[in-house]
Amino acid sequence: MLAILFSFVMALSPFPQVQNRGGLPFEIRAKDNLVLGKGEKSGELYYDVVITKEAANGIPVKLPYTQKGGRFTFDLHHRIALTPDYKDAEVTTVIEVITGAGTSVGAFTFIGKVDATGKFEEAIVKTNPSEVDRYVTPYGRKTVTIETIPGPQSLSIVGRSSVTTRGTSSVKIDTPGVRIATVSRMQFAPAIQGAKLNDDKD
Repeated sequence: MLAILFSFVMALSPFPQVQNRGGLPFEIRAKDNLVLGKGEKSGELYYDVVITKEAANGIPVKLPYTQKGGRFTFDLHHRIALTPDYKDAEVTTVIEVITGAGTSVGAFTFIGKVDATGKFEEAIVKTNPSEVDRYVTPYGRKTVTIETIPGPQSLSIVGRSSVTTRGTSSVKIDTPGVRIATVSRMQFAPAIQGAKLNDDKD
C-alpha cells in the first residue's frame, strides 16, 4: 500500500526541487519512471541510471547561477537484482556525467564485491510495486564529486556499462536503455568568495 501511495504522489509531482543541505536549491529533472524509490529510513530518493548518450534520458540536473562555480556531489550505487539464486560476484559499474549538450565532464568507475547474502543499508520503498523490480536494490556506495563552472549549468548522469565477474567468466552490459546503476544524495555547494574548495578526489 505504501509503495502504491508513493507512486501516486510521484505521478502528480512536477520536477522535484531539491533543497540542498546548507547550499542552494537545484532541480532534478529525471523522468518519473527513473525513480527507483525512497529510502525507508533516510527519506532519500534513489534514481535509476540508464545507459544512454542523450542528456534528457539520463538524470538531468539544473544547477543555479553561481559567480565562482561550486561542487556537485552524489552517491553512486550498483543496481543489483538480488534474486534467491544470485551468486557472489565482482561488479564494475561505469557512469558518466555530461553537459546538457552532451559534452563529457568525466567518467566514474565503481568496483565492488556483491555477496549473495548481502543487503543494502536501508530498505527501499519502491515506486513500481510490480514483480519486475521485486529483488532490485542499490548496493554499495561511492561518492562522486564534480567541480562546476561559474554561471548556470545543466548536467546529466548517464550510464556507460556494467561488468559482472564470477571467477574467469565476465558478462558486460552496454546496451542503450538498460538500467545499470542507482544514484542518491545529490547535493550542490557554491564556491565562497575568496575560499578554495577542498580537494577530495579518489
